[in-house]
Amino acid sequence: MEKLYATPCLYGSCFYYKKNSACAYVNERGKTNLISCKNKISIIPNNIIFLRGLEYLIFGIYFFIKNLIKFPFKESNNSLSKNISKSLNISYKQVFSVIICLIAFFVAIFIIGFLPVKLAILISDYSSNVFLNRFLVGIIKIALLYLVLLVLKFLTPFKQFYRFNACTNILTTKNESIHKPTNLLNYLVFAFSFTFFVLALVGLTSNEIWKPFVNLVITLFCFSVCFEILFLLENSKIKNLNKLCIITSFLVTEKPTKTEIYISLSAYNEVVFMQDKKRGIVNTEDFKNNELSFSSVYAECKQKLKNAHIEDVSEADWLVCEVLNISRGQLRLQTKVTQAQKNAIENATNKRIKGEPITKIFGKTNFFGYDFKVTKDVLSPRMETEILVEQVLKYAKAKMNILDLCTGSGVIAISIAKNVNANIVATDISDKALLVAQENAESNQVKVVFKNSNLFENLKKGKKFDIIVSNPPYIPTQDIAKLDKEVKEYDPKLALDGGEDGLEFYRKIIKESVNYLTLNGMIFFEIGINQKKHIVEMLEENFENIKVIKDYNKIDRVIYAKLKNLKEIKNVRANRKNKKKI
Repeated sequence: MEKLYATPCLYGSCFYYKKNSACAYVNERGKTNLISCKNKISIIPNNIIFLRGLEYLIFGIYFFIKNLIKFPFKESNNSLSKNISKSLNISYKQVFSVIICLIAFFVAIFIIGFLPVKLAILISDYSSNVFLNRFLVGIIKIALLYLVLLVLKFLTPFKQFYRFNACTNILTTKNESIHKPTNLLNYLVFAFSFTFFVLALVGLTSNEIWKPFVNLVITLFCFSVCFEILFLLENSKIKNLNKLCIITSFLVTEKPTKTEIYISLSAYNEVVFMQDKKRGIVNTEDFKNNELSFSSVYAECKQKLKNAHIEDVSEADWLVCEVLNISRGQLRLQTKVTQAQKNAIENATNKRIKGEPITKIFGKTNFFGYDFKVTKDVLSPRMETEILVEQVLKYAKAKMNILDLCTGSGVIAISIAKNVNANIVATDISDKALLVAQENAESNQVKVVFKNSNLFENLKKGKKFDIIVSNPPYIPTQDIAKLDKEVKEYDPKLALDGGEDGLEFYRKIIKESVNYLTLNGMIFFEIGINQKKHIVEMLEENFENIKVIKDYNKIDRVIYAKLKNLKEIKNVRANRKNKKKI
């Protein structure tokens, strides 16, 4: 059986199969890009037992570092790396890579080398019991490694990185000739943990001259053994045995969203089936009178989209999968289509070329892992809005009262309801949008109370909420004409127009929310580009602990804050009135 290998990159996942590689990632405009290519070398040239572990270590790290900084990479205008790059006239990426490697090297020397020995000396008498001291050094090294990785899990860039890394653990292959993907980060953490402990016990027994060579041999042996152990665990037929990998893999994984799994699946499917150069070519005798070759229909769809300058290569997959009602995992196994299916694919492709978004063509979309109906009366939900839901769910608890303003298709309220047993009210000024939202709530089997209301206008007086969340219209009126055709012509203007400066709804919501939030209540917003400063200033009067979360492209996308003590708010207002009188 052939082996499939995987590494995460900054905004996506990469897969390697023989000499083929494919990477799916989120580009700077928030769309999924898929890049595939032939490599000069295979990530494992010889697949020989024990030797393949060392090959994976060497080539895996090479490809990992290469892809870590490749897709996509943004530079800071005032960064040290950029200044060095200009002065030395070399690539910004090269400078960044060198700085990161140097930091990692010195941190590793301190944490894995110097610190464990010193701590072991403090815990026990170094000269009295050598074995105990070596044992302690090994345990401390592993503990420090785990501690560093656990700390990194709390940093936003690493959370996203770890979510894409986790996607490879979820994917399984139905192709009998291919093993389940082996994940590089999981392998490195497992192997380093094991190697540190063994080196602490065994590697220090030799004399000073031979010590480096003995340690090197032991390290290589440990990495080979760990690879084989991981290989057996991942592909074991014994039920739940592969779950033993979680002992170390949990350090470099976070629960991914359905969107991130979908992005990774794109690369996975591409690399697996790149190997078959003749895919889609079938014997014409196998076709019935009304059946056609899938490969030719699929190729025609992709070419039409390309000619229309639709750059997201995965869109052809979306269109075809929706028409045929199959998953992307089944797409490459398709060989035939009927004439009716071909006509439906052509019809959908022509609509997409004219600018109609896929969600509107098929009247549905997937958000936060759930299926939703979308029509011309509601905004098509964006992937970035999933970040807003993620942040709300960190604070939402059972029995809480939650209000979703400008609910549209109801994706935010319903996604929250699917994950926490709360009392949720959602408002919108559009009756047509509320009908769509109600249908979505019923199809997802959750209870949400929908009200026609201009923000708080028709809510019961005295009603208090623990959390208020909103993705309001935030596009400045004059900018709507500049939007992509698929947005300005197919999303309702009512859901886009945020007034002259795009901040009209934020002003109203922030001002009135004080009367509708409980003590220590929280407010959550999705925001547009360059709106952070203004919204933070609006919040500062009545809110505290203001946090800003960036999206996949490092754009400020979500703001949330906690309501200040009501007495403090009254004092601030009283002081203002006094100053005006003076």
